[in-house]
Amino acid sequence: MAHQSGISVSDNLSAVFREALSGEHTRAIKVSIANERLEATAIQAVQGTFEDDFAHLSQLLDATLPSYILVCFDADDSPIAKWLLCTYVPDAAPVRAKMLYASSKASLTKCLGESYFSDEVFGTTVEEFSVDGYRQHRRHVESGAPLTEREEEMQRIRDIESSAAEVPTMDTRRNHVSGATVALSSDAEQALAEYAAGSVNLVTLSFDIGNEQFVLDRCESLQSHEELAKCLPADSPRYVLYWYGSSTSLFVYSCPTTSSIRERMIFSSFKYGFLVTIKGMGIDFDVKLEIDNPPAELSAEALAEEVGARTAAVAANAHVTQPKFKRPAPPGRRPRTNNNS
Repeated sequence: MAHQSGISVSDNLSAVFREALSGEHTRAIKVSIANERLEATAIQAVQGTFEDDFAHLSQLLDATLPSYILVCFDADDSPIAKWLLCTYVPDAAPVRAKMLYASSKASLTKCLGESYFSDEVFGTTVEEFSVDGYRQHRRHVESGAPLTEREEEMQRIRDIESSAAEVPTMDTRRNHVSGATVALSSDAEQALAEYAAGSVNLVTLSFDIGNEQFVLDRCESLQSHEELAKCLPADSPRYVLYWYGSSTSLFVYSCPTTSSIRERMIFSSFKYGFLVTIKGMGIDFDVKLEIDNPPAELSAEALAEEVGARTAAVAANAHVTQPKFKRPAPPGRRPRTNNNS
């Protein structure tokens, strides 16, 4: 069963979690994404109280690799064990890893059982997963204090993950693909139509969070490839459609490392649905790229190298000689052979 990112829970993780539920010996389970699966990669046994063991949680965290940590609370009168879900996404992690972990949490909790998780914590530093860090989190939750900017961002992500309900908007095109709703504003649709017709060679789209729809950012014709990188912001994702010459169509998913978690989550979750939507509008791509540093990865030299490599690979595959089909011998007859004896 997979949700959002397409990453699913492995049989191994399911077995480890079931075993933890049936006993009282497991305090924490580290979960990592490997080979397109959510895998149990480390287990911490119960040594003392919840806080005693939580103090050692940092030993499971890596400075540059995201992970989930499932932490079991001390037993109480509840009929089922209660767990804390910790989502650790360090700032130094690769942008693709950040997007994967942001968009796979729903799959993790839904597949293991959402009812088991009574609390969750998100953090980007090891220090946030200390006993003091968790106590501060609980004080803030129990006080009913206004959400911080980070907490509002994480709440927004949870809302997007847990609901695919449509939000009424004006002049939009909606398509349901793998649980994601893709909405395009009317000016974005018009720009895409112009791109499909070859009237312009560049269209970039941003996301309007208030109206929950993709909107037009730029629609124009560039005079040289050097201009492309300058059209993209350094702190916000974009979907980019660009004609490289007259016959090579590029799709670029630009997601700078300085983008907010919320934006990364949105653009990552809706990319597949967006591509299917515009394919239905007659737009397909010869080259698809994911980048996090537009000035470096979209320079004229980088584009020429990337496009050249992709198109050469396609041409090579198209000219692979297929083995000729040999007609089988009719029933009851032996194949003809050369007999020079």
